[in-house]
Amino acid sequence: MDDLLAVCSWAKSNEAMADAIIAAADRTIIGLPYGAENVPATYRSKGIVIEIWADGNLRNNRFLYLDALAEILAYSTAETCRRYESGDIDGAVALSTAQLRLLRKFCDRDSLTEKIHCMQWMIDSLENMRDNFYQFGASIPGEELRQIARKELAYLRTDRSRLFIPEADRIVAEEIFTKVFDEQSGRAIPGKFREVFTEIQVDREPLSRFGAGRRWEELAMLHGGLPASQDKLTDIFDDWWRRWRISEYSQIYGMDSEFELTNPTRYAAVLFVVNDIKDVFSLRKELLSQVRGTIASAALCFYRNTRGQFPPQLVAMYPDPLSQQFSKDVFDEQLRTLQYVRVKSRTAVDIGADRRWVAADECILYSIGANMDNDSKAVGHPVHGDDMDSLYWPPVKSLLRNVTPNP
Repeated sequence: MDDLLAVCSWAKSNEAMADAIIAAADRTIIGLPYGAENVPATYRSKGIVIEIWADGNLRNNRFLYLDALAEILAYSTAETCRRYESGDIDGAVALSTAQLRLLRKFCDRDSLTEKIHCMQWMIDSLENMRDNFYQFGASIPGEELRQIARKELAYLRTDRSRLFIPEADRIVAEEIFTKVFDEQSGRAIPGKFREVFTEIQVDREPLSRFGAGRRWEELAMLHGGLPASQDKLTDIFDDWWRRWRISEYSQIYGMDSEFELTNPTRYAAVLFVVNDIKDVFSLRKELLSQVRGTIASAALCFYRNTRGQFPPQLVAMYPDPLSQQFSKDVFDEQLRTLQYVRVKSRTAVDIGADRRWVAADECILYSIGANMDNDSKAVGHPVHGDDMDSLYWPPVKSLLRNVTPNP
């Protein structure tokens, strides 16, 4: 960064923020209420609020606090790097692990928007942790690396039994239904359909006002009633819950979801107020893979620091510091381990259109990725990118910056 010194100075001058992050990481939940009216005035003045569709307010949900969280994460990332570079290894490790624990709590928030942002930020933070391991891992005490691999990252638990689907969107949808359907007859009210859904649509797409109101009035005449719409909403979320909790390799994932099968005219309101969460399924799997890749990276650094070289195979690190469970590749239907090789000679690594090199006596760790094909094996050397394998060690960021590990 051109302004790295200024950023580091900013980070160093706000040490109390690091203490707050570490303290917050030990709390049980992130308890920020939904609704700007449900937080203190000081929160509202700083934009630490969520504006939610409630009591007939014609607006989309706005998660204004995410801007503040992004700034906090920028601070934590910069301060972690500053601490590593200044030799404060213990402080750097404490802050980086606290950042991940804090983000994990934000991933338990109930809205789709919150989950997507925080899960992606958690992936970014895991990538940064591996980058720091590559540069400063030789300076991290072995016991700290062991603690990271065995406990800190293992306890994040981003699997399907601990990270749940967003429920707030369903609750908001039910609130909207009470405003656009007649309470007695259960029929859609054309005027309310026009008023509510046009305003929400225009807020999302400013140029869509022309013709939107009339279209919503027409849909109201063809729309299913309130009981049927509520049942359809329940069916959609029940289907998502089933898919969320079962094995990632179940045949049900090859079938159309209840959301995809829903009639777009008869249940237009349902499909409009509830977004398809299929991208969250993919993001959850990517996050779980990133966690496992970072656990294995910490274990590799531990092994190198204590044995003087990287292990010949991942199994050489079982069961301590690497458990067999956390070495599995979540994208492999046969549940084989992450792909690993200790490099005997200088080896090319393709990262998109860029080529970098890994020196002899280093090692390579990667997942076969979302396409579930071992592209690196087919090509003959490691390849990383969208719809290809995912390289975890050496870290992609480090390779692209041509970073040399500190002795």
